[in-house]
Amino acid sequence: MRRWIKKVKRGSIFGSDRGSLKYDDIIGKKYGDKAVLSLGYDVYLLRPLLIDYIERGFERKTQIIYPKDLGFIVLLSGIGPGARVLEAGVGSGILTAVLANIVRPTGKVYGYEIRKEFAEITMRNLRRLGLEKYAEIRIGDVKQGIDVKGLDAAFLDLPDPWNALEKVYEALKPSAPIIAFLPTINQVEKMLSAIKEDQRFVDSRCYEILLREYQLVEGAIRPKTHMIGHTGYIFFARKVLRPAP
Repeated sequence: MRRWIKKVKRGSIFGSDRGSLKYDDIIGKKYGDKAVLSLGYDVYLLRPLLIDYIERGFERKTQIIYPKDLGFIVLLSGIGPGARVLEAGVGSGILTAVLANIVRPTGKVYGYEIRKEFAEITMRNLRRLGLEKYAEIRIGDVKQGIDVKGLDAAFLDLPDPWNALEKVYEALKPSAPIIAFLPTINQVEKMLSAIKEDQRFVDSRCYEILLREYQLVEGAIRPKTHMIGHTGYIFFARKVLRPAP
C-alpha cells in the first residue's frame, strides 16, 4: 500500500501518478472513509501514526535513527509518562519526537544540539505533532555541561559519547541508564573502554537490530527483496554510586 501524509486545505488538490483528488471532496469525512482518485484508484483516509510522520512527514537534514532501532531503545531505557530524559545530539528530532510522545503529559525531554539549524528543524517537526511543549532544546555541547539534574535516562547520538560520560554521570539519577547509538564497531570499542575505565557504570550491553519485512501476496508470501540492514549499534549501561569492583 502506498502512503502519503498531506495537510488538507480547502480549495487545494492532491495529485499523484495514480490520479488527483479535490480536498473539498473529503473535508468533513471521517478517518477510515474511502475516496476515489481521478484515475479510479481507491484511497483511504487514515489518521497518521507517529511512524508515518517519521518515515514520510518529517523535515530531515541529518541521518536518522530508524524505527527498528527506536522501539528497542525506548523499551531498553525503561522510561514512561513523567520521565525526565536527556538527549544529546537531536539532529532532525526523530528520537526527540518518540521520547516526547512517551514521557508526556508530565515529563520532559532536554535536548542538546550544537547546531542551531538542527535544533530549529527539530522544533518544527515537534510542532507538527503538537509535542513541542514536552521538549526543551538547548544550543550547546553536553561535554561542556548539562544544566539539568536528576534525569531518568540519557540518550546519546554523538560521534564521541565517551567524552561526555563525566557530565552525563552528574546529570543522571542513580541506576539510570545511558544509551548511545553508534554507527561503527570502532566506536563501540571506545565506548566500552571508557566505561570500564570510568568504573561508575555497570551492566554494559551492545545490540544490533535487524528487521525484515515480508511481501504479502496471496500464494507468494516471501521476504521483500530490499531490507534496511546495518544502521548502528545500541550501547547500554547504568549509573552506580561507587566504582564497580
